[in-house]
Amino acid sequence: MIFRKPQPFEYEGTDTGVVLLHAYTGSPNDMNFMARALQRSGYGVYVPLFSGHGTVEPLDILTKGNPDIWWAESSAAVAHMTAKYAKVFVFGLSLGGIFAMKALETLPGITAGGVFSSPILPGKHHLVPGFLKYAEYMNRLAGKSDESTQILAYLPGQLAAIDQFATTVAADLNLVKQPTFIGQAGQDELVDGRLAYQLRDALINAARVDFHWYDDAKHVITVNSAHHALEEDVIAFMQQENEG
Repeated sequence: MIFRKPQPFEYEGTDTGVVLLHAYTGSPNDMNFMARALQRSGYGVYVPLFSGHGTVEPLDILTKGNPDIWWAESSAAVAHMTAKYAKVFVFGLSLGGIFAMKALETLPGITAGGVFSSPILPGKHHLVPGFLKYAEYMNRLAGKSDESTQILAYLPGQLAAIDQFATTVAADLNLVKQPTFIGQAGQDELVDGRLAYQLRDALINAARVDFHWYDDAKHVITVNSAHHALEEDVIAFMQQENEG
């Protein structure tokens, strides 16, 4: 099988830009459906690629990236869009949601934003088996031998760093004043979906919280059975802010 390396991509729009941040072990491909739906509605869209992601080598994520690098890349993506558009929204899936929320807390020029199936609050997550399953698939795709021993030498440390970064984001949720969208998979196999309700309740200073629970959907709601509903809900959320 031929592996086509995912690339960051951008669609031009009118007066509103959207940054979409992908998931851990994911790529801009996570956001293809959402980006196309937003483009059809006239929005500019930018989807960066996090360092270490989008290759056939799972160890790249563990050795070439970390939360500080990914946050810097998220910040640069927001700056790129705020330089071009009068209004900018930022949304993130899973890991990307942590950085989207950090952007809402700290970066200027963001109109609103939100998260999809994002582990911002501490809880019981299943990211180790999830990463190993992803690595097994990629190793098989590349015709390589199992790398689980090497992966497990790095993975716990990186997940701890992500948890620590998320903890700092969770501590500053009171700084979010913009309208915030939360979309959560009801059958999330990687993170504890019930924590999305706590996240909603912690956004005490947000102008409003638009909460959506996709009952039958698994974790990656931007591409699975929930993606059409999610796209419609996100566009409705954005339209309300643009008309307000």
